[in-house]
Amino acid sequence: MVKGKILKQDDLVLVTGGAGYVGSHLVRLLLSRGYRVRILDAFLYGDRGIRDCAADPRLEIVRGDICNARDMIRAVKGARAVIALAALVGDGACDLDRDETTAINIESSRLLASVVRATPEVDRVVFASSCSVYGATDGLILNEGSRLNPVSFYARTRIASERILGEALGDRSLVTLRLGTVFGASPRMRLDLMINTMTHRAFRDRKITVMGGQAWRPHVHCRDVAAAFALAAEASHDLVRGEVFNVGSDANNFTISEVAVMVAAEVPGTEIEYADTVEDLRSYRVSFEKIRHVLGYSTRYRVEDGIREVLAMLERGDVDGDDERTSNLRYLQLHGFGGEPPIASEQTAESSAAS
Repeated sequence: MVKGKILKQDDLVLVTGGAGYVGSHLVRLLLSRGYRVRILDAFLYGDRGIRDCAADPRLEIVRGDICNARDMIRAVKGARAVIALAALVGDGACDLDRDETTAINIESSRLLASVVRATPEVDRVVFASSCSVYGATDGLILNEGSRLNPVSFYARTRIASERILGEALGDRSLVTLRLGTVFGASPRMRLDLMINTMTHRAFRDRKITVMGGQAWRPHVHCRDVAAAFALAAEASHDLVRGEVFNVGSDANNFTISEVAVMVAAEVPGTEIEYADTVEDLRSYRVSFEKIRHVLGYSTRYRVEDGIREVLAMLERGDVDGDDERTSNLRYLQLHGFGGEPPIASEQTAESSAAS
């Protein structure tokens, strides 16, 4: 537990992308800790992620766009901390329209920095980056000081935003979290993340196709990610100001083939097919010593835990694999970047970002 928290009960925390895969967990966690929470979200993939907590009097929902100055100014006003989750996420989704991706993932960071600098009550900004910035490596265990070698446009947008925020907010308390490959069950469910995808295909087809099986990935549960953001938002300035932390667990570093074997072990009768084609050149094995040492952070969930809970959701029918909202890429291919209106638009007054 980190001493000297900068936040106190009833402080207002802004979460951009708060209705998203990680955001929906984070919003609930912050509310449970006694904070007031404001969400800025565009509800591109709907509002299911926050529907059951929308009536909480400590939750304010602002429907809007992280690229829109009016929306951002309104959302940041009065916030003590800003947690910037909203982004277009995933290599395929980001390659659909690189101009749109640049606006959502890079220009929005420039706008956020400008608004925060003009809002003196903001004491902390926590930015969601990705371990994909490390890209293709030769098997070394990577830390926050390792060379960045991005192989995707998505990763390059994360690096650009890290630099924009770092340069603009150098005198403010900025914390950057580089997330491992996220997995597990969420109110805004995604089945386009590696472990979740494999689990869904094993459940549906009893078959998993593995490409680039020797490539390493650091895996982290979405609830553990939410806990890391809350910890970074609360931590004292002397511990985190200007720092970058990898988020995950050394114990959850696995190759793609190893994950496939774990999934197959949970779904009897699953065949693993190994393809010669390698479409994704990324391979990175990551150290999480810094966040463990500095913030006392530890994860609760193993890869096997996530496989089992996603499988349970599928078995209960809690998630429909044919619902395009479970895949960022598929949804954008079908609906474009404008999305659809939220299902419960009357409840969710107004909100921002591609979560």
